[in-house]
Amino acid sequence: MKKTAKLGYPWFSAITGMLVAAYLYTAASSEMRSLYPLPPELFDSPYRLLSLFALAAAIFFDSYRFHQRRQSFDQQVRHYEQQIKELLQGKNKLQHKVRKYSDHADKLKLFISDRLLEHIEYDEKFLHFRNIAAEVRHNGVICYDKVVRSLKRAARDSNEADAGEYREALDSMTYLWVLLDLSTTDNIAMYIANKLYEYEEQYYQQLLAGDDEASPYSPTFPARRAIRKAVRGFIDTADLAKADADQHAAWRYSDHRFRIELDSTGELLGDENYLLLLAENLINNALFYGNKKRQKNPHARVAIRLVDDGERVNLSIYNRGPEIPEEMREKIFQLGYSTKRAREISASHGENTGKGLGLYFVNEITKGYEGEIRVENIRNREDTYVIRVEFDHGEKLTEIIHTRLDENRLPRCQAPDDTEDGKTLASMEYRFAETISSIEITSQATQKTWSIAAPGKGDSTTFLDPHHPDHPRWCLEITPLKTRQKLVFKPLDIGGVRFTVSIPSARSRLDPDYHDMADDELDDTEQLDQHVEAVSPYLR
Repeated sequence: MKKTAKLGYPWFSAITGMLVAAYLYTAASSEMRSLYPLPPELFDSPYRLLSLFALAAAIFFDSYRFHQRRQSFDQQVRHYEQQIKELLQGKNKLQHKVRKYSDHADKLKLFISDRLLEHIEYDEKFLHFRNIAAEVRHNGVICYDKVVRSLKRAARDSNEADAGEYREALDSMTYLWVLLDLSTTDNIAMYIANKLYEYEEQYYQQLLAGDDEASPYSPTFPARRAIRKAVRGFIDTADLAKADADQHAAWRYSDHRFRIELDSTGELLGDENYLLLLAENLINNALFYGNKKRQKNPHARVAIRLVDDGERVNLSIYNRGPEIPEEMREKIFQLGYSTKRAREISASHGENTGKGLGLYFVNEITKGYEGEIRVENIRNREDTYVIRVEFDHGEKLTEIIHTRLDENRLPRCQAPDDTEDGKTLASMEYRFAETISSIEITSQATQKTWSIAAPGKGDSTTFLDPHHPDHPRWCLEITPLKTRQKLVFKPLDIGGVRFTVSIPSARSRLDPDYHDMADDELDDTEQLDQHVEAVSPYLR
């Protein structure tokens, strides 16, 4: 409903004024009084004053009413002005939102187009790479055969020292051929699985034949040998020679980059180059993050462990990479997906290195072996440590250290004299005038106690957490000074990721129940048959 301003005309005072004017004119003119039959007393002075007072009252009443209406009008004008102002502000906000959302939409379109172009470009590169690999494999068969025959002949006719180099070159050529095979297949997992069934048949025949019909080609290989080949370019060959000397003893190796523990394991079916490719990708991924400045830790190295639980061979590799959220567990194994930035890859591996292939190959090879991959985030945690120090003269001292996590989830020591304001330190340092004879340290989280024999005089020694040798959570340093000894306790940043690949051994595949379908798979098949029967009338 449209509202209008009601100011009004001062009719009351105007009419009253005309009446008073007519009354006063009549009172002043005798001729006018004679025209009206009114009592003469009405024209006396008191009544004239009364008429003037009535006129003044009428004027006052109209003035008051005009003032009230003017105030109402001014208030209404101000209200309309406020509404106009709010409308203008709302219009400006809407225009700002429109521009903002338009910018966001443009950025989203640009982001989506960039991602699409990136994936299209990656798919084109991958297809181009696969076509090149297929062409190389197709046209390189004759060259490959010539090189292999020459290397075999050279290894046979050379002395033992040179023959080893020829055999390594021959293994490298075979590995290259396997890479070309995997790069040209449409489904790596299915390709490896089909190969394994062929090797499995050869394995059965070999076991049935026994030693009577020895085959020159072995359908199995020791998993430990493949892992040794994977680390061959990173550690001293003399240490590898020690590992080759005794195949049944556990092999331990440790340096500034690696901590390797390879137990004597069962054999696996297939080509050892599959496991070699799997291990190399995991190791290269671990070294990439281990070399980054943020993740560097002299005590948390790339930890490689190979064990056998009787049915499966388990390979675990720990690295200092960033934590992988639960929703990203499956995505990291997708073709073309990588958490590494392009410039990081170029800086560490070269400009022409592809990305998003390493973990994809790991996953496909594991699926081909009918194995499984577990991804475990290794996190820092808070703890309380009790350190008991015993001196040569028999006196004992106990120190309690609380470790806390800072805003970056890094372990820090809580200062004992500043517990209220939460002050933390990177390490706790103690100085003793007496000579330390032994140290005991207890972790409240694990409820384990470790005894440490103090080093001799003049020796500096660092002790690491023995409960977590792959990624120690603390270190203890004892340093002799001129007149006293210094004891330093430091919590270590061990945040990282551990990949564990579990693959069935060749012996486990001999189990007659190995290839049987699980009960839930049979149930799913029956349900599928029911669905097919339900829709079959509509398909006729």
